[in-house]
Amino acid sequence: MKKKQKPKIFDSYPIWIVIIVIILTLIVYAAGAYIMFRLNLITGILYVAYLIILEFQVYKEACTCCCYYGKVCAFGRGVLAAIFFKKGNPKKFCERELKFKDFIPQVLVVLIPLVVGIALLISRGFHVLTLIALIYPVFSWFALNPIIYGKLACIHCKQGSVCCPALDFFTKKKKK
Repeated sequence: MKKKQKPKIFDSYPIWIVIIVIILTLIVYAAGAYIMFRLNLITGILYVAYLIILEFQVYKEACTCCCYYGKVCAFGRGVLAAIFFKKGNPKKFCERELKFKDFIPQVLVVLIPLVVGIALLISRGFHVLTLIALIYPVFSWFALNPIIYGKLACIHCKQGSVCCPALDFFTKKKKK
């Protein structure tokens, strides 16, 4: 019987992983923005502003304290965080304990356009692009996220071997 090989930990992720992850994330954002702009210009602008604020908050609160700060992480955020923010305290990254409520802002990225899109399909009639924009983020949640996080990102992450509140939350790992 062949022994299972331990996944390689990346000091810097291969660019192909970063490109795949960024493209798949941007498609989710674009699908949500499409739906919100179909509702009206103001909701579209507010949604895009929400995405920008949410991304900057992740950079500021997590990426600045991560060991990938200034390096290429699976999400491409480590390099960008170094451009916009000064390095934070790595201990702060490890001290944070995440609960379900901490993920609500990310869930809303998909949930709000999902509800709005369903309402649009009901009130304005069937529209194929709206339906596609509804299906992709849900498909991404259930089919692509396990591949992104389970095969491409988290298993190769150096920060996860040090400490990662998100990994601890999703694997139900308890702090020592």
